[in-house]
Amino acid sequence: MSARLLMGSLMAVAQLVYAGPADGPEAAPAQRFDLPAQGLDAALVAFGELTGYSVLVSSTLAAGRQSAAVHGQFAPREALQRLLAGTELDTRYAGAKAFTLAPAAPASAPAAAGQPRAGLGAYAAVLQTSITRALCRLQPEAFGRYRVAFQLWLDEAGLVRDARLLESSGVPQRDGALLQRMRALLMDAAPPPGLAQPLTILLTPRPDPGADCRPFLPATG
Repeated sequence: MSARLLMGSLMAVAQLVYAGPADGPEAAPAQRFDLPAQGLDAALVAFGELTGYSVLVSSTLAAGRQSAAVHGQFAPREALQRLLAGTELDTRYAGAKAFTLAPAAPASAPAAAGQPRAGLGAYAAVLQTSITRALCRLQPEAFGRYRVAFQLWLDEAGLVRDARLLESSGVPQRDGALLQRMRALLMDAAPPPGLAQPLTILLTPRPDPGADCRPFLPATG
């Protein structure tokens, strides 16, 4: 779903570039990257636009961090690791092309210290599935064919308390219908404790929108 997805206060970035349903690791082919060193939020936006990867990152993590430059032919996951060099952040994959970022645990930290990161990674998949299902049913002919960014505030049960548009899809009626649907949405699971809000979601066009929506629509024929 952004080439920019911010989660946390205002422009503290959490990026969720939307991908399809979570699945296993993928051996993606190498591609050309020419990303300069820059603010991490901008770098994640550019990475998502190039690769189609979905990212969910607590906004407070990206604020003030700089990415490393990435130039050359790399598989997306290798390029992402190079981009994150020096940020003290680790990736946690929730699917083949969906990931979250979290602070790297100190080498001496006990295994339990990784639990909050695992919870955030798992919740990225919850958001992905819940929002995809809702928008596929709302806009089956349009979902995955436009770009839009919005923010969500959730209560402790996962019910959306408010939704606000950040970047229009270019069709005001579609924007209004999307926000109305989001404001009535209950996520498939409650958010983990301490999840930074608002969640900023950026939806981008998908290579095969029909495949993304198929699991959530009635069978035809």
